[in-house]
Amino acid sequence: MEKFKYYQHLGFNNPYFIKDEVPFIIKRRFSDILKDFDGVLKIDSASVIEMLSKNYFFADRTILQGISRTPWQAKPNDSFTKWKFNQPPAHDKKIITEEEIAIKLFEKICNEIEDYIGNKKNVGVLLSGGMDSRMVAGSIDYLIKNKRVNDLNIIGLTWGNEGSRDVMYAQEITRRLGWKWKQYTVDTNSLRGNIKETVENGCEYSPIHLHAIPQIRDDNTLDVILAGSYGDSVGRAEYGGRNVTVLAPIDKTIRNFGGIINDKVYKTVRQDIKKDIQFYHSLFPAKEKYMQNELDYELHFMRRMLNPCMELLTENSEFYQVFTSPEVYGYMWSIDPQKRNDMVYYHMMKEFKTDLSDIPWARTGLPYMSKGGVPDNYSSQHHSYIDIINYEMLDELREIIFSGNLEQTGIFDMSNVYHLVKLIKKYPLNHIHFVEKILWLASLSLLLEKNDIVKNSTDNIASKNKSINRKTWLLYGEYLFVKYR
Repeated sequence: MEKFKYYQHLGFNNPYFIKDEVPFIIKRRFSDILKDFDGVLKIDSASVIEMLSKNYFFADRTILQGISRTPWQAKPNDSFTKWKFNQPPAHDKKIITEEEIAIKLFEKICNEIEDYIGNKKNVGVLLSGGMDSRMVAGSIDYLIKNKRVNDLNIIGLTWGNEGSRDVMYAQEITRRLGWKWKQYTVDTNSLRGNIKETVENGCEYSPIHLHAIPQIRDDNTLDVILAGSYGDSVGRAEYGGRNVTVLAPIDKTIRNFGGIINDKVYKTVRQDIKKDIQFYHSLFPAKEKYMQNELDYELHFMRRMLNPCMELLTENSEFYQVFTSPEVYGYMWSIDPQKRNDMVYYHMMKEFKTDLSDIPWARTGLPYMSKGGVPDNYSSQHHSYIDIINYEMLDELREIIFSGNLEQTGIFDMSNVYHLVKLIKKYPLNHIHFVEKILWLASLSLLLEKNDIVKNSTDNIASKNKSINRKTWLLYGEYLFVKYR
């Protein structure tokens, strides 16, 4: 079962399977599993609510009932009739100095990368101005200079606007390491292309989160592409900028976003969403709250938001996320989370063969861990998605959203969808929170148009001529207050 070789890795791209078919029918791509699905195609309402609340699906859900991702940390038995679950490494609270952690972590990451590269020669590295990808770059350079990998043709792959920190720092890193480098930008046509990719792959993310991944996939012939997207979570115990010890339960902010879900639908499936969380809690119970939260954020947030986007890179190359082998994350989970901090990366850079420590960190515009100083003049914003959607695409997105496809599902209160789009048009905000939802709704509308998906009863659909729901005003008003106060 070659496709499940790395199923214990956090970066594993779980295939699709049909839930009620035994032996299991397992396919790599959403479009392929659709061809084998003989049931009636119905939208999964819980998935819609999860996406609008969190920007990803929970557990193993897809946009369609009856089709799932294969379970986390599981592979099929020999007869493809049951799932064999691996027990992930246990958390512990060992107190180890950051310097000792860095040396051991660096060694384990080098081993992981060496395994992924093997005898391959043409290697791509997703490179930004952040620290995670820098750890990957420094590790590869170390392997080369110690002759553990040989005769590599390496290219750094960066997306971002000209003059942004991500672009300028990534370019400097590749210059010092003697690698080739390519830069990609995401313009209006790229976002339109990302919508098509999102539809083709089952609307598992907002098209915004694809960035330049389709361009990189189509523009390169590489044996393997490596990324370091899991570095923050594994290396520094940070999820969305928050330490694992202060994370809220992953389902805390599930809500009816702007009131755009039909209230009856929302109340009916709310318990199904809780079951997504409880299912994995029963499989993998943890001793402490933060430990359970870390499992939740890895198997729901990281696995379901990040991996499906990166999965496009597996179509033409092998693709792997560094920091995700059990040896790496198992080691980091064994350490007290207070010790999984910024100092670990600081000490890891001392292991590099080429000094990269003076190149600023994109998050601050200053060298990593520097105290004080004036940030450089490069832009911290690497994209223009908000302006593109607000001022170039909103009218065409509105036309797609109100084509009638969403309305016929019976899932949405179209009056609130209508007023939310109207608010965005009248009071554009410099915030990704709303426009990424609008882009996803347009993608879902196109998915419904493309496939023979059963339409639900429309008895409870609100007319868009009704007065605006208070939830929509409150939701958008919070951001308006911040902007105009």
